[in-house]
Amino acid sequence: VMKVRYYTKVGCPLCDEGLAILCTFSGLDIEHIDIEEDEQVFGKYAWKIPVIARPDNASELDWPFDCKDVEAFLE
Repeated sequence: VMKVRYYTKVGCPLCDEGLAILCTFSGLDIEHIDIEEDEQVFGKYAWKIPVIARPDNASELDWPFDCKDVEAFLE
């Protein structure tokens, strides 16, 4: 199981689309992080969400992404 962080916010259609892509991959433990709950996180991600982050290697994948992008990011 791979842990990923998913930076998002309520009412974000792009975030819903990104999550639908992310959920097509099995074996993921997805931690949902609402950027509006932390001022610093909001400042960093406000214009980039949705963002997938890998805590294991500190890499991030910003929107826009598709299934192929996510697959390569998770390898």
